[in-house]
Amino acid sequence: MLVHDGHASSRRFFTSANAASYDRVAKYATFGQDLKWKRHIMEALGNHNPVLELACGTGVLSSMLALSGRSVVGLDFTFEYLRESMRRLGIPLAQGTAEILPYRDGCFGAIVSSYLAKYVEIDRLAEECWRVLRPGGAVVFHDFAYPSSPSMRHLWAAYFSILRLCGTFIPAWRIVFQELDRVIKESRWESQLQTLLLKKGFRAVSCKYYSLGTSAIVSAQKP
Repeated sequence: MLVHDGHASSRRFFTSANAASYDRVAKYATFGQDLKWKRHIMEALGNHNPVLELACGTGVLSSMLALSGRSVVGLDFTFEYLRESMRRLGIPLAQGTAEILPYRDGCFGAIVSSYLAKYVEIDRLAEECWRVLRPGGAVVFHDFAYPSSPSMRHLWAAYFSILRLCGTFIPAWRIVFQELDRVIKESRWESQLQTLLLKKGFRAVSCKYYSLGTSAIVSAQKP
């Protein structure tokens, strides 16, 4: 059920029409940075286990986690993307929203996500993460960030102009390429998430920026 604008955006963006092409688009649209960012997520995660990946999508990050020897569970809002993940992985998967997790209290050693934070209600996300994490567990969230540098913002605007043009030739991704710029600019997920994690009681809350400020990772630990 769509309960807010973030859910509506994710439902419009991620559909049966583009699930099969997601991995290629993520690779080329980020100039190969997507895999680098996911490696940074794994570095920030440390040795915590088992891991719940929120917005697991087609299973790229889950595959990397599983190959590293971790026990992984995936959850995603969009069934078509979960179906792609099923073809790649032999891990437990569930359809649902990160704001109402279908798991018991204290059952995970870590929670990770990539490209989720801008689509959810951050306060509910922090609440649910606290609930299902074990003491000593870690959270690691990655997403796009609107760069603070004026020069990077000029490059950002040029890039999304090109992306919108590409969307006219790729119908399955047209609405994503048209609206993603606005969604990222309107999100303040990094600062909001850090504030709410601290308020909830998480420790060692940190935020690191990558790729000239266009990507960020927020991590924290439950005491």
